[in-house]
Amino acid sequence: MQKSSAKAAVRVSSLGDGVTRVICPICGPAPVEPVGICGQLPVVTCKGCGLVYVSECPDPSETQRFFSEEYVADDKSAEVTYVDSRGKSLTRSAARIRRHAPAGGQLLDVGTAAGFFLKQFKGDPAWEVAGVEPSRVAAAYAREKFGVTVHQGFLADQGFPDGAFDVVCSMDAFICHRNPREDMQEFFRVLAPGGVLAIEIPGHRFRMLFGSGLICQLLTGRPLRLNAGVNYFYYTRETLSRLAGLCGFELVASYPESMPRSDRPSRQLFRSIWDAGAAALYRLTGGRLNFCSKELCIFRKPACAVMRESATPRASSQSFAA
Repeated sequence: MQKSSAKAAVRVSSLGDGVTRVICPICGPAPVEPVGICGQLPVVTCKGCGLVYVSECPDPSETQRFFSEEYVADDKSAEVTYVDSRGKSLTRSAARIRRHAPAGGQLLDVGTAAGFFLKQFKGDPAWEVAGVEPSRVAAAYAREKFGVTVHQGFLADQGFPDGAFDVVCSMDAFICHRNPREDMQEFFRVLAPGGVLAIEIPGHRFRMLFGSGLICQLLTGRPLRLNAGVNYFYYTRETLSRLAGLCGFELVASYPESMPRSDRPSRQLFRSIWDAGAAALYRLTGGRLNFCSKELCIFRKPACAVMRESATPRASSQSFAA
């Protein structure tokens, strides 16, 4: 098994009292600019690459305990949050991924939550699927509700063989990874040459528009609402592509995606109108004007692949399809 380079991981150093300092996983120890305080945690922007991230965090062991034991409280919350509200968008994302891997194969979903995404491939003889999910409750729900294989725990602990998967997915979960550079390298290692990596991220402009500044203050009474302490890195397509490129991936496509559904009609009406308009603008501008609430980015591991320690990511056949 190929070992990740020590310098690939996000560097952390103890600040005492169970707090660690984080540096940019793309640039290393570059200068930063403060964004604000969210959940008693400082959020900064790297001046080197523009990545927004939480710069001081609880000890990683506390984060692991939280996601394993507390993040999903019970079966009901797993169903409402990850099945009822996300069902349509996960079904759409699965269809898009099928188009990029028409031959099927072995698929790994990292941060699989309640397993609804894996359900989209279950029963298709072209696919064999498995998930990794830290939450004990969500992993058990996925197994029992959808009959899918889910390994409870974290990616780094699984010990999958080199090149074991044809597709690796992370649906709105990579923002929670404490060591994204190291985990991106692990994605690369476990993917077969020519394999597909699909990562869904929140839309950065959308999130900063409603999660910071005047609008956030008016709506919530707080100047910053970014769910820091659950989310640690706030990627754009560009910063995610730079990180993926450092590990050898090439961006090949990206797609606009919608907000989770709301059971409140007035709120759902706003979300539907916003999603439709943002998706239309995204397609018209080739993704340059992106106000979508979420975005699905598709990368590929080259057929003759060597993990890179530093490189500028390329988009070899980038598309912005519906």
